Amino acid sequence: MLLDHGVFQGHREAREYGTLARPGPFFFYTLRITKPILPVDSSIRAEQVQVVFQQARPAMFISVLVSGILSLVLWDHADRRVLMAWFAIVFVLAATRVVLMLAHARDAERERRVSVWERRFVVTLTLTGLAWGVGGWWLMPADSLIHQAVVYFFLMGMAGGAVASYSAHAVATSIAIGTVMVPATIWFALQDALIPRAMAMGGVIYVAAAYRATWTLSYFVRRSFQLAHELRVAHEHAQQLARTDALTGLMNRRAFYEMAGIVLKQAERSGLPMSAVMLDVDHFKAINDTYGHAAGDEVLKAVARAITESVRASDVAGRIGGEEFAVILPDTGAADAIAMAERLRLHASEMAVPHHGEEILVTCSCGVAERGEGRGSLDALLAHADAALYRAKQAGRNRVES
Repeated sequence: MLLDHGVFQGHREAREYGTLARPGPFFFYTLRITKPILPVDSSIRAEQVQVVFQQARPAMFISVLVSGILSLVLWDHADRRVLMAWFAIVFVLAATRVVLMLAHARDAERERRVSVWERRFVVTLTLTGLAWGVGGWWLMPADSLIHQAVVYFFLMGMAGGAVASYSAHAVATSIAIGTVMVPATIWFALQDALIPRAMAMGGVIYVAAAYRATWTLSYFVRRSFQLAHELRVAHEHAQQLARTDALTGLMNRRAFYEMAGIVLKQAERSGLPMSAVMLDVDHFKAINDTYGHAAGDEVLKAVARAITESVRASDVAGRIGGEEFAVILPDTGAADAIAMAERLRLHASEMAVPHHGEEILVTCSCGVAERGEGRGSLDALLAHADAALYRAKQAGRNRVES
C-alpha cells in the first residue's frame, strides 16, 4: 500500500533476537552476575556499536594527553628515544581511530555493516591497549619504585577510563582492561620484593573489580536498549492495531480515509488524475444466512486477498464497511481504473471459498469514479463511486460501472 505494507496489510511479529551476549570471565565466584544476559538483536547491537563509537571520541584525545604527561614525568628516568617512540605509537593509533570514527560517521550503511565496524573498533582498541600495557612495562624504571608506582597508577587510570568509555560493549572493555593492566601486573608479580608483589595483588583486585563493573554496566546498558526496542515494537504494534481491520488485514475505515486524504492532496498539487473504486460482495447477507458468519468471514478474507494481489504498491485499499471495500488509485484515469476494477472482479470470482466439502462462489460489484469537476473532495469522489456501485448492483451484480 502507500505506506509500509507490513503496517497496513497485516502485523509482523516482533523481530526475533539474534546474537546472545555471553557473560565475561570473573576471578571470584562472588563477583559473578546472577541475572542472565539478555538476547540482543541486530538493531540493538547496532545501537551498542554506535554508542561506543561516540564514547570513544574523547577517549582518544585523553589517551594522547595522558601519554604526553607520563612522558614528561619519566623524561629523566627512562630512555628518551624509547619515550618518544612510545608516544609516537600512541599518537598514531589515536589518529587512526579518529579516521575510523569519521569513516563510521560517514557510512550510510553502517547499520547493515555492524559486524565490520565492530571488528574494526575492537582491533584498534586492542592495539591501543597493547600500546599502553606493553609500553608501560617497557618504560617501567628499574631504579625508582616511586616512578614504577606512578606508571602503574597511570595504567590503572587508563583501565578505569576504558570502563567509563566503553561500558556499552563489554567485550571491547574487557580486552582494553586486560591489555593495559596484565603486562605490568605480571612484571610486578615477578619482582623479588614485597612491595612490587603487593602492588601486583592490588592490581589483580583492581582488574577483577573493573571486570565486574564492566559486565554489570554492560548488562544494564543492553537492558535499556532492549526495553527501548520493545517499546518501539509495542508502539508500532499498537499503531498497526489501531489502523488495520482485524479480519482482513486491510486498512480500517479511519486509516483508509487518512491515507486517501494524503493521496488526494498530492493529486491536487501535481494535477495528475486520481480514481476511486468501491467494491461490494454480492449477496453477502445470503451467504451469512446460508453458511453462517464464520463462512462469511472467510469470504471477506478471500476478497481482501484478491484486492491485495490486484492493487499496486502505490494504491490505498481498505475495508470501510461490513462487506464494502474501497481502493484509491493515484495517477490513474477512469479508463485504467475500470480495467483495474475488472481485473479485481475477475480475480475475486476465481476465489471459491471451501466450506464443509462445498465451495462458496464469490462475486463482487464495482463502482468507479475519477476525480474531476464535482468530485474534487474525497467524500464527493467516493460518493460518485458508490453511486456507480449501486448502478452495478441494480444492473444484475458481478459487474463494473463508472
